Amino acid sequence: MPRVLISGYYGFGNCGDEAMLLAIITQLRNMLPGVDIVVLSARPADTAQNFGVKAVPRRHFASVWRELCRADLLLSGGGSLFQDVTSRGNVLYYALLVLGAKLLGKKVCLYGQGIGPLNRFFSRWLVKQVVRLADLVTLRDEGSALELERLGVRRPVYVTADPVLALEMEGNKEQGRELLRQAGVGKGKILGVSLRPWPRVEEAREAVAGLARHLKEEGWQVVLVPFHPDDIPVLSSLREKIGGAALLSPGLSFQEAVGVLSHFTCAVGMRLHFLIFAAMAGVPGVGLSYDPKVDRFMNQVGLPSLPLAPVSAEELLQAVKGLLAEEEEVRLWLRQRVAELSRRAALDARLVTSLLTDDKGKGEKHS
Repeated sequence: MPRVLISGYYGFGNCGDEAMLLAIITQLRNMLPGVDIVVLSARPADTAQNFGVKAVPRRHFASVWRELCRADLLLSGGGSLFQDVTSRGNVLYYALLVLGAKLLGKKVCLYGQGIGPLNRFFSRWLVKQVVRLADLVTLRDEGSALELERLGVRRPVYVTADPVLALEMEGNKEQGRELLRQAGVGKGKILGVSLRPWPRVEEAREAVAGLARHLKEEGWQVVLVPFHPDDIPVLSSLREKIGGAALLSPGLSFQEAVGVLSHFTCAVGMRLHFLIFAAMAGVPGVGLSYDPKVDRFMNQVGLPSLPLAPVSAEELLQAVKGLLAEEEEVRLWLRQRVAELSRRAALDARLVTSLLTDDKGKGEKHS
């Protein structure tokens, strides 16, 4: 069976990224039973235990090179790997992996990628070369395809959807209810909130606190959901400003997070996968856009996205009330849109299978 080396932002405790890895592994194993999977991870022991794969340290370059030599395919993804906002080194690190794979004569797939923002000339040039080298490119949204067009990339790419959307929504609702009960949350209307550290997040925090206080006066409960340990300080501060809210522990699995979110009446958040999980659970949401990927996904599912700053409690309340005024229609629409995006996300693994098993298959036209 083929050997696949997966590279991404794995092992850092980010709930969304770990869910993407789960989705990629699940889809590959469904399409290629017995496929040999190795993951580059910041915490390889945890990754190996959690996903039943071999994992090696992502910064131990001797181990990385050894695994590249053994692999049939480097799978780079998913997520926003090729962007230079959170770190200048992101683009260089992932580009060097692709270059190394091609020097060794290996196939390369950019899988479910979100492209950009790319603010530096060198980053833009490097991404352009990487995309040209890849044998197969799948993107999670049209905005990423447009970003490549602006870079001058002229090659076939597939626009699919975020890999997480291919995961099955198994019966997690009871598990979610138990986690909420442990956090002191009862039945009734619930506002779920996700914030993360970011410039001007303090302005959004004030607006979200105002929204939460207003809804609490109407009998709602408020649940704060960290998708990364770094979210805890900003959410703790938000809880103080609200005057009381349930703050969940970080490190939720995909099943736990979706189970919790399935009990929400509405979700307001920054984290992309918080919004994706909410949509998968059929929960209306309002995005707080700190990055184009938030706008892109909310556009895919037809839900509102407001700028992170400036934003007011009144704007947020209007957006939430607007969704709830047509809640049944919104939930029906969400189910339809998520089902379509799920079908598109499942295409990624089929294209990889074609690339690995048939040189004349679909994936090959990306060479």
